[in-house]
Amino acid sequence: MSCLSTHVQAQQTVFQLFRDGVDLGDQYFEQKNYPDALKLYINASRKKSFSSENHLKMARCYYSLKQYKQSINYYSHYLSGKHTLPPADLYNFAEALAVTANYGKAIESYREYLVTNPKDEVVIKKIWRLNNIQYLYEDSAQFSVKPISFNTNLGELCPTYFNHGIVFISNRKETQVVEKVNASLDAPFYKIYYCSASEGSAEDISYNKVLAFDKAFMSHYNAGPVGFYDNDNKMVFVTTSVDPGANGVRTLQLFFGELNNGKWTITKSFPYNSLIYSISDPSISNDGTTLYFSSDMPGGFGGRDLYKSVFIDGRWSKPVNLGEGINTAQDEVFPYLHLNNMLYFSSNGHPGLGGLDIFKARANRSNFEEPQNAGYPINSSYDDFGIVIDSMGEHGYFSSNRKRGGYDDDIYELEMDLQQFPLEISGVIKYKESDWDDSKELQIMRNVKISVIDQDRNEVVHESVSDEDGNFNIVIPYFSKFVIRVIQPGEDNHVVALEIPKRRKELSAYEIVIVKDIFKKE
Repeated sequence: MSCLSTHVQAQQTVFQLFRDGVDLGDQYFEQKNYPDALKLYINASRKKSFSSENHLKMARCYYSLKQYKQSINYYSHYLSGKHTLPPADLYNFAEALAVTANYGKAIESYREYLVTNPKDEVVIKKIWRLNNIQYLYEDSAQFSVKPISFNTNLGELCPTYFNHGIVFISNRKETQVVEKVNASLDAPFYKIYYCSASEGSAEDISYNKVLAFDKAFMSHYNAGPVGFYDNDNKMVFVTTSVDPGANGVRTLQLFFGELNNGKWTITKSFPYNSLIYSISDPSISNDGTTLYFSSDMPGGFGGRDLYKSVFIDGRWSKPVNLGEGINTAQDEVFPYLHLNNMLYFSSNGHPGLGGLDIFKARANRSNFEEPQNAGYPINSSYDDFGIVIDSMGEHGYFSSNRKRGGYDDDIYELEMDLQQFPLEISGVIKYKESDWDDSKELQIMRNVKISVIDQDRNEVVHESVSDEDGNFNIVIPYFSKFVIRVIQPGEDNHVVALEIPKRRKELSAYEIVIVKDIFKKE
């Protein structure tokens, strides 16, 4: 009996240790300390007393850390035990499947979720979008997307133009004696950085050494994103509150800064900052009178919503929710107003490719028109957010975790409104002799052979023949440097340069004029 009693006591001790670990994990999860909660759940999973309920907890941790493949794995483990997912988890399971581009199973899970929530318009729209996903790929040839050179295996995100370069935030590791770690991500806190860029066209921008932006904006916790105004002499930025709220959580707040004599100073705080809710992701007009941001303040539609505040008579107006046309029951974040007429933002509530997608909504007199998905390749099945675009609407940057998922966000360079290929060009071909006066009428070149030659490769990519009226049609297969060789029967060859604009323009009919004896090729 004494042996049995000892054995039972030992079993109770092991079980109690297991329970203590799981309970502490639950506490960490409630505090949004997902890495430490996950470590305890994983440790508990090695014990015989591990229950399938902990598979569910591990799935939730991985989902909160945006490690969606692992989340799907543990949700599947839980479901394999003949369990039914709670509605919130079923929705998250469907979201994780969509992020990993497993659209068929995502649709199935969304439909299961609708059984208990049949009037959820967000999910109904998401199912329609995934069934018609091809429409988001239609204009993909108009865009070019590539990662910038200074991305790391941690986070680089929320770029904005500044002083011949970009300012962004990152939680990259630095060499220092004591490095504070954000427990929610098990990584350093976010700081504000600056990187200058070389002059030149968008296609060959080179980036210089990444530097800390300014000591005035150093924080013990997270700092950034930022928004500049007044021709880059003023800024609004995000930082973590110094004091925690009643629940022990520090919120995100907005502050303003000003550049004087080459030095930045913090001037004031946004009057609607709170220790109860967060305000983040600022976008401000150049005149400093209109501010957009995201917040989880009470009274919204759910998750984080987009708000607007206006500077009138020396004071910021009470924030106004942008309404249900923009906001959903999920998250709308990272607003960006381009040229005061187009609002870009990211959402995981509006239907898209998965995760956060970038949307755009044109401003009208009273509000904004219906948001439109920016489509692929700006959007992917992962998180895409924090877009900025230059004043010409041709070049920009945005953030995405499409490469490795999780919180390994990278900055991508974006070129827009590119010429689409193959491109068909039509026109008429004429000639003149070099000794003719300018007033002399040009002559039609009939039935001449026209060859399009890639100058770099020195090869013919298309051939055509003009008709009796000198009309021709040629096809340009891709973007490059081309010349046109004109072969007239019984005469010399003639060569003219052909410049194709990199970005789309209204192309009228071309008129090719051969000046004989000048553009002659023996």
